[in-house]
Amino acid sequence: MSMTWRKMNLMLCMTMMPIAANALQTQPRSSTTPVKAPMTSASSQASGPNALFTQWDTNHDGTLSPAEFSAGWEKLQSDAALHRLHDQFVALDTNKSGSLDAAEYAHLELIKHAGASAPPMSAFDTDKNRRLDFKEYVNAVGYMLQHEQKK
Repeated sequence: MSMTWRKMNLMLCMTMMPIAANALQTQPRSSTTPVKAPMTSASSQASGPNALFTQWDTNHDGTLSPAEFSAGWEKLQSDAALHRLHDQFVALDTNKSGSLDAAEYAHLELIKHAGASAPPMSAFDTDKNRRLDFKEYVNAVGYMLQHEQKK
């Protein structure tokens, strides 16, 4: 499965979202009024937006401060990006071994795009088993995206 430039840009945006959220969090705000949770029986449900609100409301005061919202949003974006990376990893694992071998690594769009300047798979193979597990794959993608951005 080949990743298009649009998908690569989206992945880069998702990778950079926590940095942007952190930058927004440190900027002065014109209003720091917390968001109130609706006090209905639906607030006690354990799924959907109410569960997310409860999870983000870390001090459990029924409101989301700007800091709580930023932290929650950052985690949501990070989790979404990780989920997409996992889906890509599974799609790239053509022999369904649960890891990427050298041939599968060579088919990564980021590696193809980097060409001769692409780091060898061994640069990310921390356990030296000549395969990339998911964690090693995430590290490889992060490294490649950082270096792609510098070009």
